[in-house]
Amino acid sequence: MRYTLNLFGYSVDCQLAFPDGKMHIDIAEEDQVSLRAYLRRVLVKYGREPHATDTLEQLVQHALEVENNMSGHLSEPKLKLPYEFQPDIKEKLIEAAELQDMSATQLLIRLIEKKYQSVFGEEA
Repeated sequence: MRYTLNLFGYSVDCQLAFPDGKMHIDIAEEDQVSLRAYLRRVLVKYGREPHATDTLEQLVQHALEVENNMSGHLSEPKLKLPYEFQPDIKEKLIEAAELQDMSATQLLIRLIEKKYQSVFGEEA
């Protein structure tokens, strides 16, 4: 079954499976790449300097340490976009973001990361 999981302030789609009565979570590779890019970006805000060679496991460990030390949750830095959209495009962007329980800026960042990955075939 499909489920949206919030990891460190980042929403990621996953598949929940229950073979042999045990729960398994499967996250698509492209979503893992996006989560990795998000954690690299966000951890800096919390005083961590992730390395380009850090694995997703290492980044998640750093994120867990940060969240445990701050008694809260990581979050994406809030940015004001330096440009305007046509009103109908802006409404669609806001609506799409609300349906995914994220800000319009976060949705734009996610879309840009995915496009970058598809064009360059590497992590954002």
